Amino acid sequence: MGDTNTIAIIDADIRSGQDELAREKVLAQLRAYSGPCVTPLWVNWLRSRADLRLVCMVHDLHKLDDFLIDVFRDSLGVIGTRAVLSFGGRANITQLMEIPMAAQGQLYASTVSIKLKPGHDRSAFDAIWSIPEHPQVKPVWLLRTYHSYSADLNLLLFSESYPAINGYITSWVRPVEGMADTLICDVTDWRLLASPDQMIELADQFFHLNTEVL
Repeated sequence: MGDTNTIAIIDADIRSGQDELAREKVLAQLRAYSGPCVTPLWVNWLRSRADLRLVCMVHDLHKLDDFLIDVFRDSLGVIGTRAVLSFGGRANITQLMEIPMAAQGQLYASTVSIKLKPGHDRSAFDAIWSIPEHPQVKPVWLLRTYHSYSADLNLLLFSESYPAINGYITSWVRPVEGMADTLICDVTDWRLLASPDQMIELADQFFHLNTEVL
């Protein structure tokens, strides 16, 4: 199982006027889902690029389509989905375990979609993850998302200060050599679905074998 673990970030568009109905239906179906192929981690309510975002760990990639069809796309009001897959990356395990704090509103969170210049992929990845420790902003994970047309990397950040996140991206991330562009998306209105044990499983199974990017 560990060899096939994948993180999927699934965005859904909701039909206007059915936002609350769609959200409650999606949450109900995710909470009722007990299949072995996917572990739903959390759901966010978004406004900038999509209406609803599900982050999950996929244990059997061949069955991801069935999960999307039966659990996600079957919900009332969902008019479209698009998924970004990651097969590798790095994570700060301590910050990963603070996701419940972010879900409770105790931390600000943002995701940064990063485009890299071809030929700088490995060096830029290492440079971003090697940025010196910031006093206020904490990187949670840096995922490789080359299966997405819109971004090569996905960076999740936590902070107790929202302005600090913007300063971190502008002054620390964007100057990295090989950077082409970044797009920030605020992460709010969490619905944490994973148990503490499942979060530990995420850290162990997905990131433990990816301390070095191949």
